[in-house]
Amino acid sequence: MPFLRYNTHMALSWSSRRKFLYTTVAGAIGFVALLTLYVVFFTNAPTCFDRVLNNDERGVDCGGSCSLLCRDQTRAPVVLWSRAFQVSPSTYTAAAYVQNPNPGAAARNVAYSFQLFDEKNSLVTERIGVINIPPVQTVPFIDPNIDVGNRTVARALFAFSEEPVWQRVGDLPPLRVGNQYLAPDASQLSATISNDSIKDANKVIVTAVLFDSKGIARGASRSILPRITHKGSQDVVFTWPGGVKNIIRAEITVLPSF
Repeated sequence: MPFLRYNTHMALSWSSRRKFLYTTVAGAIGFVALLTLYVVFFTNAPTCFDRVLNNDERGVDCGGSCSLLCRDQTRAPVVLWSRAFQVSPSTYTAAAYVQNPNPGAAARNVAYSFQLFDEKNSLVTERIGVINIPPVQTVPFIDPNIDVGNRTVARALFAFSEEPVWQRVGDLPPLRVGNQYLAPDASQLSATISNDSIKDANKVIVTAVLFDSKGIARGASRSILPRITHKGSQDVVFTWPGGVKNIIRAEITVLPSF
């Protein structure tokens, strides 16, 4: 009989310990699961991409420390002027000066249209596309090689087809224009673009606009430099075969990519 009592006691002790072990493991798993849910849903740091108005944001994922600016923080770009210049009997270059009223802000892939009209105000052709608005106060947009057939263009209209989405951009490589030279007959304009930063500048757009004594644009051109190495420079040359009459000033603008 003592032997039987001893075995029964041992069996009950093992059963209790096994139940305690299962309960402990199940409790630990449940605790880990609850802790994971808490971390995922309640302790994630706020970001500018979580679609929630949090942290120091002014709107959902905009304003404050976010690079995206809220719409009520920005102003629409202003078209200062737009013109079309004949470069051959059937080809024109369209140009526009646009003011960016949002200091330090830029917009990518903004839809635009250039419409060219004849002297009777009839539409000759339309050029549509997308452009970037860099963080530059005055931005020249130049659209070359527009074929108009046998039509004559009297005026051009530039407009944005959608509202730009503005965002702050980081520091861009400082690019400067030097050694600028305009030929007396305005048939050629040359300059050197220097990159004084420690970073390479890629896909740099350089525009040139010719002005007469009344400040009216009479010619325009653009060039794209694939890369200007850091602490390096690159020459750029613009040509107008036959020259442009009564030009007294040329304006070169460098538009860095962002």
